[in-house]
Amino acid sequence: MYGAASGGVTRILGELPGLVEVNTRHDPLFGGMPPEPIAKYLTDFCARVRQEQDSNPATIVFGLVFDGDGDRIAAIDGAGNYVSSQVLIPILIQHLHCHHGLLGQVIKTISGSDLIPKVGQLYGLEVKETAIGYKYIATEMLKGGLTLLGGEESGGIGYGNHIPERDALLSALYVLEAVVTSGQGISQLYRSLQDKTGFYRAYDRIDLTLNLPSSREILIKTLQENCPAQIADRPVLNVQTIDGFKLRLADESWLLIRFSGTEPLLRLYCEAPKPEAVQAILDWIKTWVERIDRV
Repeated sequence: MYGAASGGVTRILGELPGLVEVNTRHDPLFGGMPPEPIAKYLTDFCARVRQEQDSNPATIVFGLVFDGDGDRIAAIDGAGNYVSSQVLIPILIQHLHCHHGLLGQVIKTISGSDLIPKVGQLYGLEVKETAIGYKYIATEMLKGGLTLLGGEESGGIGYGNHIPERDALLSALYVLEAVVTSGQGISQLYRSLQDKTGFYRAYDRIDLTLNLPSSREILIKTLQENCPAQIADRPVLNVQTIDGFKLRLADESWLLIRFSGTEPLLRLYCEAPKPEAVQAILDWIKTWVERIDRV
């Protein structure tokens, strides 16, 4: 995305057939788009990867995306689908453990997919959960002992055999290695993990800008004192407050409501059995928040 990682993969791997880097020109305006590796800023790249796959149906094609300062990663599969670190982290855990023989704890933030502890359990790896922000993961890594990796939903992944910080280029090399070693595309690797764990979920996140300065305090107070008992017809089983308010629902869905620590945004995260369930839960909570924001 015109940032610090531009040209990095080619410098490491050399001029390989099939390796194409785009947006490698350093640009302080990042091509006129925020250099954040999320789906809404990658529609053109998704289309380009899909076209390349259509032109080469016998070849595994995928895209890798780096943010402005090279510490966050996302991917695009051959069908042109956006692939977040919610998918990449479980794939990397399996690859590093099974093909590199690495051991140690896995550290995830509270917004990380429930597939991560499922994969940890599959391979006998301890999984720890922290508040959101890589500084919390780094603190756990620096306590000593073995760490396989630490990862966050927003795309930052770091490794215990490296440094206690995010490194998107190293993550890209590991993802590439996982694809080459397995002979499977990213989505195939993910589906295989879902089958092994019996865990099938969809995920999405939306960000809201509140209209009223008082809404933040009202929302927090309401969630503390009168948290909804049901979300989109799903009973709320319990609420975690490690960071924000994470509501566990009766169908093993979850919804996380928290204010960004870096931007004036309310972030709403959801994981549920099906995409339509994710959408229903996010629509419900968005309406609930907007009702408070109009008071």
